[in-house]
Amino acid sequence: MTRWTHGLVNRLVRLCDVVMAALAAILAHDRWDFLSWSQMAILWVIGAFAFVQILQAGRAYRVEHYVRPLRQLGHLMVAGVPAGALLAICYYAIIPIGSTNLAALLGWGILTALALIFGRLVLVRLGMALVKAHEVLRRNAVIVGDPARACDLVHRYREEEGADGLLTFVGLFDEGHLPGEMTPPPPTPQGVPLLGGLPDLMEYVKHNPVDIVVVAKSWDDPAAISAIANQMYQIAADVVVELDPDRFMLNYASLTRIAGEPALQVQQQPLKGSLGLLKGVEDYVVATVGLILVAPVLLVAAVAIKLDSPGPILFRQPRVGLNNRVFQCFKLRTMRVDPADDGSLGTTRDDPRITRVGAFLRSTSIDELPQLVNVLRGEMSVVGPRPHVPNMQVATNVRYEAIRQYVARYRMKPGITGWAQINGMRGGINTLEKAERGVELDLFYIEHWSIWFDIRIMLLTITKGMAGPAVF
Repeated sequence: MTRWTHGLVNRLVRLCDVVMAALAAILAHDRWDFLSWSQMAILWVIGAFAFVQILQAGRAYRVEHYVRPLRQLGHLMVAGVPAGALLAICYYAIIPIGSTNLAALLGWGILTALALIFGRLVLVRLGMALVKAHEVLRRNAVIVGDPARACDLVHRYREEEGADGLLTFVGLFDEGHLPGEMTPPPPTPQGVPLLGGLPDLMEYVKHNPVDIVVVAKSWDDPAAISAIANQMYQIAADVVVELDPDRFMLNYASLTRIAGEPALQVQQQPLKGSLGLLKGVEDYVVATVGLILVAPVLLVAAVAIKLDSPGPILFRQPRVGLNNRVFQCFKLRTMRVDPADDGSLGTTRDDPRITRVGAFLRSTSIDELPQLVNVLRGEMSVVGPRPHVPNMQVATNVRYEAIRQYVARYRMKPGITGWAQINGMRGGINTLEKAERGVELDLFYIEHWSIWFDIRIMLLTITKGMAGPAVF
């Protein structure tokens, strides 16, 4: 039975970060001696605590991140800058005016950065290489249930995780198989032998290590699933039951209680309480600063639009927002005026209605900047799912709302930019495949939202998304 877990590895990485920061503090004290040991310890605790908490809030302590150097450097920067700023504020708060040593403080910061980089790129990567070489995180899994569902499960797992998947499927147990039964064996996943029925599983675990039992059974018969799960109490292993995503959305599923009884919560309201307040502050601050910074750009664009073609500078169009509410979305006009166009057919790359100035504005996303006003009006967010016109058509006789899970996007305010936009979903939504991909990316954003995710999307929008290729 494996003793190592992802949680243990994550705790060891956190310990590495803390130890590296402590070593940097000791070296800084010995080199510059600009603080007493007690002062240094207090500031180190504040900085280290802030650093670790920021990374934990951003879900950066995850095994899959530790083998990617650039991602680790990005995490260190995202957490290190605010943690360092907090430490500096505390330093100037406790040290009398005239006794501060800015050079020593900066030197301490540089030492800490170098120590953390050494810890992540050398020690952690070496540790992950040993973890992989010794396969200490690999778990033996058996499947109980329907062989056909087991085949599909193993195939999907291998496609998703690849050759480095941490589960080794060591056997399949057909819950309908009776001891001594001589019927032809059913098809089994490649490399996963059929080892009998449930009684055979109880015998198998006496002589072979099993870390996880996967129950793969149709939810058409929940009583049968319950009966199998009840028998698993005899086995010292994790037991998971494969759910059927076609029956209801499981992205937000969690256990809760209602009327004193356990219940399955299959959806949760995003951005509740303090999270909603944090998102609101982010929107108003970024929108206000953004409007001030881009005002000259908007002025030049307005003059160019007026000189290029007749019509208004601003383009107003109804879009669908939070809770399916329709609002007027502002954009710079990039097309010739067409009163008959309701926006339902979208736009193509070579659309003849696009003006010369409009083509440039669209390619650089400058035409989207007036939506900062929509943010200040509370109708949009800076980052969120892209708003679309009501009843937008994506294919012949197919409306966007017909796509499965599309309406789940309305659970959050739409955004000027988003996870879908920086992953190539710019331009018209004129194919069913692109529409489905956009919905998938938007739902991923809603499920994994964090302030650091928003910051990452905004930075990628500036460096990549605004002038990146649009997928038409």
